Formats: sequence, C-alpha cells, structure tokens
Amino acid sequence: MIESGKWPTPGKKNSKGDGSRKRGKDPSLIRTAILATFWEYTERTKVSGMWLMRRNRTYGLSRFIWSSVLLQLLLLSIYLTLLLWLKFYSYPILNTISNDLSITDVAFPGVTICSPKVVNSERVDRYVKTLKIPKEYDMAEVIAGFDFLNAFTDQSFEPPGHDSYRATDAVLRLNNVSIWEAAMAVSPGCFDYVKRCFWGHTEFQCNQSHEYLSFIPTTAYLGPCCSFNYNPRNASFVPFSANIFGMDGGLTFVGAEGSERNLNTGLIVLVHHPMDYVTEAAASVTITAQSESFVEVSPTVQSSSVEVLELSERKRDCLISGDLQLSNYRQAACLLACQTEAIVKKCGCHPYLLPIVGNKFKECNLNDTFCYSANYDNFKSVRCDQCLPNCYDVTYSTLSYKTDLNQHKYSVSRFYSPELLNNDSFVLRVYLAKQVVPVIRKVTVMSWIGLLSDLGGIFNLCLGLSMISVVEFFYYCTYRLYINYQLQKVQQPRKAWQ
Repeated sequence: MIESGKWPTPGKKNSKGDGSRKRGKDPSLIRTAILATFWEYTERTKVSGMWLMRRNRTYGLSRFIWSSVLLQLLLLSIYLTLLLWLKFYSYPILNTISNDLSITDVAFPGVTICSPKVVNSERVDRYVKTLKIPKEYDMAEVIAGFDFLNAFTDQSFEPPGHDSYRATDAVLRLNNVSIWEAAMAVSPGCFDYVKRCFWGHTEFQCNQSHEYLSFIPTTAYLGPCCSFNYNPRNASFVPFSANIFGMDGGLTFVGAEGSERNLNTGLIVLVHHPMDYVTEAAASVTITAQSESFVEVSPTVQSSSVEVLELSERKRDCLISGDLQLSNYRQAACLLACQTEAIVKKCGCHPYLLPIVGNKFKECNLNDTFCYSANYDNFKSVRCDQCLPNCYDVTYSTLSYKTDLNQHKYSVSRFYSPELLNNDSFVLRVYLAKQVVPVIRKVTVMSWIGLLSDLGGIFNLCLGLSMISVVEFFYYCTYRLYINYQLQKVQQPRKAWQ
C-alpha cells in the first residue's frame, strides 16, 4: 500500500519535464530508431563486408576489429576522394604538343625597326626651320627642347638643367603640331632605314601604299619606328600569312642605319605579333652597317579545347573575346590599357608613343616629361591581374646570326651587288624556319564523367560501393529511419501499459 505522502505531487520541475517531453522528441526513441535502422540495413544491404556487422554474426573482439577495418577503409576512400577532387579543381588543365598546323594558318610576324636614338640632331635642325617661330623665342632654345623627347623612351633619362622645353612646347602649339608629329619628324624613319625590299624572290616598293607589302611609320617602346605587317592605327587591319619558308622566302631588305653622322649607333629589329603593340617582351636583334643579318622565326600556337573553354576564366587561366564582349581580345592590349591608365592617373596625359585609347586624355607635352621620367619604373611594373593570356595565341621565337660583308665580300642574296652598298648599308632577312608550326593545346585533365568514374573506382576498391549502394544508404538514413521512429512511438505506450 502506498502512503499518501509518497504520491508524486505536481510541481514546477515535473510539469516542466512533462511539457518538454510532449513538445520535443524523446532521445531514447531516436536512439532506438537509429539502432533498429542499422540492424535492418546490415541484414538487407549488398555492400561488401557489412554482412559481418549483422546482429548475432560477430561478437566482442571480432566485431571491434571488423568495425575498425570498415572505418579505416571508409576514411581511406574519403582521403583519396579529396586528393582526386583537388587534382580536378586545382590542376584541371594539361598541355599537349603536336606539329600539325601549316604556316599558312599562322600570321607572319610583324617586323619593326627602331633606332636607339629618338632625336636626330640633323633632323631637328631641318625641322625647326619649317616652323613659324615668333621673335621672342630663340631658335637654339627651341632646338634644345627636343631633347626632352628622350624621357619617354630612356629609362636613365635625367632632365637637363635648362627649361628650353617651355619654348619648344609653345612653338609646337603655335604651329598646331602634336608631340607625335614632332617626334616622327625629328626621328629617323622608313625612308632612312629601308632602301630595297623583297618578298621571296619579288622586289616591291618599300614605302608604297599597299595593305601588306609596305613599311609604314609606327611607334614602339623605343619611340618612332618603321614596321612591316603591322598597322596599329588601322582598326580593320588583318595581318597576312606566308606560304613560303626558309632563307629564300620571307622578307629581305637592304637598309641603312639612319644616322647621318654617327655610323656606329646600330638599329634594333623587333619581331612580334602583328596585332600587338611592340613592348620590351618582343624578340629583338641588333644590326649594324656592313653586315648581313639572318632572323629565323619559329612561331608557336597556343590553343584550348572546347572542354577547357567551358571552365571558368580563372580555372582555365585564359580569356577569349566573348568573355569580355570584345571583337578581338589581346592580352598585350589589355596590359597596355592598364599601363596607360596608371600614367594618366599619375601624370594626367597620354604619352605620344602609346596607341591612342580615346580622345578623353590629352597628349603629354614636353612639360610632362618630368612626371613621366620620375615614375618610369613604376609605370613599367604596373600589375594588371585581370589581363589573362589569350586562349588562342601565337608567339614568335627567333634565332639570329650575321656575317660581316666587309670581311667576306660575299652575300647569299642575289638581289644586290657590293657596288650597290655603301658604308652605312646592311642586309636583313626575316623568314620562317619550318613549314609546320608546333601547337601547344590545353586540354582538361579529366571531365566530369571521368571524375565520377574515378570516384566510383575508389569507393568500389575500398568498400565495394556503387551508385545504387549510395542511393540505398540514403534511403535507410532518411525514409527507413523515419518509419522506424514512427514505429517506436506507437510501440512505446504499449510497453508502458504492460
């Protein structure tokens, strides 16, 4: 018989516990449902090794050892899966090399000739005489001011102690002459460098008005230059491709150094992509008078497979025109625009030797050379992380050598004779080395299908799992667990009554 004092009285603690049990889920029911689902899974699954985990199948140490083996194999499969995923995610691209592209499918390189001396004193004297100079300006002072043009091309430029640039700037404004026009006038040009030109065995006029076979005035990082198969001021320009190769094919021309007094300055020949502004990255060859120089060009094509182009821009590490909604994306143009923005931000003007990017920036005057020369190194080292390489591109490597015409008195060219050469002359031959071009093609290391296949191989190796095993596992973790939990809720009141 139970005493009246022993009856449980309603209190805050008991009422709170009963309320929480009604509102929440009984942890014992969940544990019982999980255990029942696990035993059911071991009885019915086809996964290798799980049959040893069935109830009353293994006991004690045997069950512990087998459980440890299954757990270790599961951890091993997860580890291998992570390694495979990192390989797929971090290094998705592989480069392959083939030699199956003809030279007719690759543009002939641009050839640009520059003088290391931007300002030619003889040309300055002649050019100043063509300008209208007011009486308040001294002609000698105007001539001296042209030396400040070297600030745009000379890394070691130090401004002179005089301020003659003020007079030169004023005279150029009065004559409505831009710095670009003045620089082209006082620097050696195409008529100085190039005398006779040949394409293959055919001679052509060097400075003719022709879309391809012509030399035109251009600018490069060295200042005013003369270029073949390169026209940055023509937005619709399309470079041509060569159908001949070897020493007797390609471009050959007889030229002069361009210096009227000093014959030892030499010239710099730059071989570059015909659609890119000539920067320090271009292959260069120095040529001097009384020499015959040979420049052997070897193009290399970089391309990307369709699977690579389907990757994100950062994963494939390259861009196509469609990514930026441009008609023709070039990494060199992107880097140049980035550099120009840095110059405009710092100095507020656009250097004459860089391609025009718009009318919103004024051209740098001689007065701006102080800002430009003081920040020259910073402008050349501007970081432009958004300018990724082209997914399709052509690079040009060169191999050059030369002979001394004075020493050998002989040339391999049949287009001229020693009588046609003077002490300032040279011969240059630029040609493609081979008939086929190597192609470096970016391909994916593995596709999504390959990744799934490899993942299946890992889990099948370690645990004997397949896709249906994964579906089965989630089926028991969700639906069967819910069914067993509901079953335990129904059975609990019956047990309590009994």
